[in-house]
Amino acid sequence: MKGATVQGCMGARVRSALVPGALVLVLALLFASRADAQHEGHQAAPARPAQPAQPAAPRPPDRVNGVEPIRCWRQSSAGAIAIGEAFTVTLTCAVYDAENAQVVPDESRLNVASIQMAPFEILGGSHPADVRRGFRRFLQYDYQLRIIGPDAIGHDVNVPPLAISYRIHSRVGSAAALEGRDLNYLLPMMPIKVLSLVPADASDIRDASDTRLAAVESLQFRASLFRVLTYVFTGLAVVMVALAFLPLARSKASAVSAPLDQVSDRAVLRAAVEELTNVQSRTNTAGWSDDDIARALASMRLVAAAAIDRGISRKAGDGTTPVGRLAITNGLLRRRHASVASAVTGEDVLRASSSGPYSATRRQALDDLAAGMRTFTSALYERQPARDSGALDDGVRQAIALARDVAGERRWLRTWWARR
Repeated sequence: MKGATVQGCMGARVRSALVPGALVLVLALLFASRADAQHEGHQAAPARPAQPAQPAAPRPPDRVNGVEPIRCWRQSSAGAIAIGEAFTVTLTCAVYDAENAQVVPDESRLNVASIQMAPFEILGGSHPADVRRGFRRFLQYDYQLRIIGPDAIGHDVNVPPLAISYRIHSRVGSAAALEGRDLNYLLPMMPIKVLSLVPADASDIRDASDTRLAAVESLQFRASLFRVLTYVFTGLAVVMVALAFLPLARSKASAVSAPLDQVSDRAVLRAAVEELTNVQSRTNTAGWSDDDIARALASMRLVAAAAIDRGISRKAGDGTTPVGRLAITNGLLRRRHASVASAVTGEDVLRASSSGPYSATRRQALDDLAAGMRTFTSALYERQPARDSGALDDGVRQAIALARDVAGERRWLRTWWARR
């Protein structure tokens, strides 16, 4: 019995020692078979080459100099509409617009004639002027829409999405603007609720007229008010026409003496400027003659008299204009003829400039006019005059400028306001 026990123990130890050895033998055979296969040329299949990545579609930039390049939104004038009811959808876009970069949207596809918003029908629209605030330019389009269709009643109908194409023009330093590629800004669809306001047995859609008695009474009162205003304005028009034609009914003697009182300083200055301009145009081509110098000097004396508030001789015109006088035609309804003249000299202008209440600019203009009058007097009355064309031209230009300034001050509205 003791020997059997010893043998059993020995067998158990032999079995426990054989199991690890068998595992080692199997692993060695597997490694040997793999080495033989590689030695005979059976290699592992090569890995597939990596496929080149497909280029991604151009994606709009999120920021231009730290701000959004473009941002658009739509707004409806009504959240719920009836069949055939017109409403307005306003599209507003804010684009980046600065010196270093500009976002230029394609506005040709946003016009009323080119945009489509099916199933809505476009009735019209408008495009207000753009508004600039800082580095943003705001553009806006208004579209008047309506929908007619029985299938839309009681449902939400979507205004279709809108893709706005734009480009970014950037500028680097003083170089020309660089135009970027075409980009798109997508506006999502906008739902509009369509209400059922049409009876089930209606065969068409018509706008009912306002037949309330209150509306009729209001229209009658408005018509009466307009009738009274018509009578009042007609009476005023008759009075104004009578006042306008009243001078035509005066006698011939009073009409002849009228220009002596009605020829204003502004009319005299206007005639003097016209005369000086004509003389200047003639002398630019033919040079200065005695007649041109005399005409220019007479007009300059009139300008000087009006500038320093001196008297101007006014006479009724009889068809002839003596030497030294200037012919004037005045009046709107009835043309009146007169002749004017002045005996003011350059010394009179200098004395008035030094003692009168004039500004520094007006004193300088008066001094220049006095110097020009002395130049024209010497060129006309000296025995051997030294006629400097440049000095004569300067004198004419200074006289025209002063005459226009004084004429602007003698407007009837400004004169009436100064007298108040």
